[in-house]
Amino acid sequence: MTGGVAKPRSRPARRLLVWLHRWVALGLGAWFTLLGLSGATLVWHDELDAWLNPVWFEPLPPCGVASPRPIGKALEVFSHASGGARAAMVTAPASPGAAYIVWERPANAGARRQHFVDVGCGRYLGARDWGAARADAAHIVPAVYELHRALLAGETGHVVVGIGGLMLLGVAVTGVVAAWPRPFSRQAWARALSVKRGATTPRLFYDLHRAAGLWLMPFLLLMTLTGAYLCFPQQGRALVGTLLPTLDGGLQWVPRLAPRTAQDAPSPDALASAAQSMWPGAQWTRIQLPDARRPDYEVRLLQQGEPRKDTGDTRVRLTAQAQVVAVRDALNAPTGEALLGWLFPLHSAEALGFAGRIAWTGFGIVPGLLFAAGAWLWWRRQSHQPAAVRRTTGITEGACR
Repeated sequence: MTGGVAKPRSRPARRLLVWLHRWVALGLGAWFTLLGLSGATLVWHDELDAWLNPVWFEPLPPCGVASPRPIGKALEVFSHASGGARAAMVTAPASPGAAYIVWERPANAGARRQHFVDVGCGRYLGARDWGAARADAAHIVPAVYELHRALLAGETGHVVVGIGGLMLLGVAVTGVVAAWPRPFSRQAWARALSVKRGATTPRLFYDLHRAAGLWLMPFLLLMTLTGAYLCFPQQGRALVGTLLPTLDGGLQWVPRLAPRTAQDAPSPDALASAAQSMWPGAQWTRIQLPDARRPDYEVRLLQQGEPRKDTGDTRVRLTAQAQVVAVRDALNAPTGEALLGWLFPLHSAEALGFAGRIAWTGFGIVPGLLFAAGAWLWWRRQSHQPAAVRRTTGITEGACR
């Protein structure tokens, strides 16, 4: 919401906020544009990935009777093809009959490796490094995902993106301050939310910048707040927990029973079935395997009606002897937990259906449009004002004529 001629009686606090809005937006506008465009692309990441890599994500030709233990078969094929590498997680295919995904446990903080297995035919279909900065068909969608999530820079980049999201939130709020009509009246708001017909080019750009920013402010607030939570989940959970009831680590812990003997330990397929049986109609979507930090299995399930449509957010944590340690029922969670469960599906638009995904795709270009209009207004002002005037009106703001 960058303007032209200054109003002489602007309050110092407001002038400072307008100055912050202008210079933070100009300094980081290209980054905000990148986040918006990559987010708009990722609304369709499953479809794009399947289109680019059909052999991994489309149903495969059957090879006789389906395997009764697909998780065990996927791990067996993975272990043979990878030379005995350790698995961290197995993901069920989104499309029935497609490949199972085995995530290799990384030896360091680098890219995570995905292995694709046709469990029906016992075939190894290939692998890719999730998070690698490559533009080929196998890696482009994960690369865009990690660019949006963490600038392809791991957890450090994830923190930087979170800080950037908070700064974008500040830009949005200060933009509202700059655009707030004065005097406050219905007519003033009507002018602020519209574009003047027959206006000069500078006034047209100013009206577009101001009106688009005000109309789309709810979307910008939603994106920045949900994005900040995804980057700082512990801090976000603690904040929500001060106002609404939540669960310890997102799970309801239950007493651990006495362990069975080792020879009675069920297979990963049996563990997934045991977790799935707790909610009739639910489907398991992934199973995390034990590691040095957590000796238990964790099965994630999708119940009908959950806001998170890809993997669901219902979870069961079990010991190797199939004893339940903790659960999370996404459809019957405490108020604060239910709120937190909505944040990712709102951010990704998967909770909003096809129409919502279309809207989110369009909204993804908003930061770029606001940046372009604001940058053009600033450039025109700099190029048309004498240097002495720019020095004396450096942080003031007003309406374009």
